[in-house]
Amino acid sequence: MLTPYRFVLALAFFAAPILADGVAPVGAAACAAMRAHHVLNPGPVGCGRLSLVRFSYVGFDGAVHDDGEIVVLDAVADRVARIFAELRVRGLPIAKAKAMQVYDGNDDASMADDNTSAFNVRRATGKTTLSLHAYGVAIDVNPVENPYLACRDAACTVAPPAGAGFLNRTIDRPHKPKRLGAAEEIVAVFAENGFTDWGGHWDNPIDYQHFDIGRKLAEELATLPPDQAKARFEATIGR
Repeated sequence: MLTPYRFVLALAFFAAPILADGVAPVGAAACAAMRAHHVLNPGPVGCGRLSLVRFSYVGFDGAVHDDGEIVVLDAVADRVARIFAELRVRGLPIAKAKAMQVYDGNDDASMADDNTSAFNVRRATGKTTLSLHAYGVAIDVNPVENPYLACRDAACTVAPPAGAGFLNRTIDRPHKPKRLGAAEEIVAVFAENGFTDWGGHWDNPIDYQHFDIGRKLAEELATLPPDQAKARFEATIGR
């Protein structure tokens, strides 16, 4: 249940209030907040194509939290809700999931806070092209436990820096505690819901936290009307 305070916030920021698990359009006030906080910059999709997915999740403390929020493209929103519902059922812990305006659109700040996130109009790390996060079709899960690694010559960069302790991707290590929150355990869940591209399969960089639907499909969905975009996305999953 929403507390009275959170219920008022839902009324203020979104087109329709939703409970702990659900999907709703992003309201005008929330759109303005995303613009003011450098999340909704000029990009491939406008605010009218965005949906808020709210979900409950198991934290690293073992408790269930009901404050998960993630903004994605409308065409993929129902599938994203399914993904996080399945992660909760499986007990995959999530550190936190806050909208990117909390971090002023700063991806480094979000990663350092171990924040699971999606929509953010920014360039891809180390590139001049827009990230698929700008389309609302990429999701980063537990960035500290699933860091980004890029190497050039003999130098490697780990982001966030705290993720350096998680570069050994062996989940079960002899005589050591089990690694929790690792993306390897949920690759199939994302793939079964259309997010078939996992950054852990890349060569350089390797982005263990990152899941997306592919650039070609993202660009297509952005140009289609919402109903057609959703049908097109579902069709790709059906295949």
